[in-house]
Amino acid sequence: MPGGRAPEKLRKNAKVLEVVRAFFSADKPVAAICHGPELLASAGVLRNRSATGYRTVAQELEAAGARYRDAEVVVDGNLVTSRQPSDLPAFMREIVKKLRERRSGQPDG
Repeated sequence: MPGGRAPEKLRKNAKVLEVVRAFFSADKPVAAICHGPELLASAGVLRNRSATGYRTVAQELEAAGARYRDAEVVVDGNLVTSRQPSDLPAFMREIVKKLRERRSGQPDG
């Protein structure tokens, strides 16, 4: 899920939220950076999950039931989250690991 201002608009679209929930239900990899986790909060999929995002969304993520962590990347099961563009190298590394795991059916270690 993209960051920036896109999540502000996307989170109002019921179909987008339905797709987010479907990915979580199917345990498919989900990645969100910056303000992207706002979509996850709106979809109601953050309860009891560890996540990060841009510092201004920390309270919203916690209100949605997430354990907010201020880290460049947080991986919790199928979920990969990052704070900001400077975290992209770590974010992309973890996304690639998740995709490899999905393809092979084995944890990428």
